[in-house]
Amino acid sequence: MKYEKNQKGNPHELTICQHIFPAKSIARFTNKSGVVDESGVVEVKLIAESKIIKIKPKAKLFCARRIWDQRAESGYMKKIEDNYQSIAGSIVNGILNKIGQKEKPVINDMFAIWNIRAFQKNLPIQEQKINGITGVAKNLTIDEQELLEKNHVGFIQPDLTFPGRQLAGIHIQQNLDMWREQLKDAEWGILRASNGEFIVPDNFSNIRILPITPKLCLYSPSNNQVLGIEQVAIINKLALDTANKYYFAHDLSKCPRLGGGNCETNLA
Repeated sequence: MKYEKNQKGNPHELTICQHIFPAKSIARFTNKSGVVDESGVVEVKLIAESKIIKIKPKAKLFCARRIWDQRAESGYMKKIEDNYQSIAGSIVNGILNKIGQKEKPVINDMFAIWNIRAFQKNLPIQEQKINGITGVAKNLTIDEQELLEKNHVGFIQPDLTFPGRQLAGIHIQQNLDMWREQLKDAEWGILRASNGEFIVPDNFSNIRILPITPKLCLYSPSNNQVLGIEQVAIINKLALDTANKYYFAHDLSKCPRLGGGNCETNLA
């Protein structure tokens, strides 16, 4: 599906490249310490091509292109991401050492929105024809449509269709409510790798894991734990099993993974 191009110069500052996993979260994998560095790079394995590349957190590979509307992007999604990044930063800085009832719904929402967006990117919603309507009082120009979207207002296009991205924004919100119900029993623990580094897949929908840095991730159900290389390898094997098109890490050569029943790694 080709995305609808915006006006030249993007005068209403609509978000065109929409991150599946937050750019700030990817940026924490550009270095071992987990410091946010959006100018750095991560190592990405392209599964189909069996190729490793190095790209920045804002690279197009990590994004959908105008799959959902601006209301979703800068509205409820931004709120979810901002709340989560505050928690993630506190974990990285050693301020937060235990996930409590206050943090749980925030982490649940971030885990849910990551996986919902990954699914939406693979199966975008098409424009929908409105049956029973023969015309509208005014045909909106592209500028008027973009201005309405900027202000989180829905509209009907001159061809009497709803933009698929508007429907996607509503659909994602509905799915988020379902995920919230499913994640009520989540018990997030902070896992720290004593050796090796974690891999981040393009989705983690089959198991509740939320990577934070090369050395930190959240896992449910779990208590806080320090993992040895064999346990890190198990987590990474789960990441490889769920990835569809790519996975990334700070340094893939430092990421142990299980293969053929053994722990395979290039760690020195």
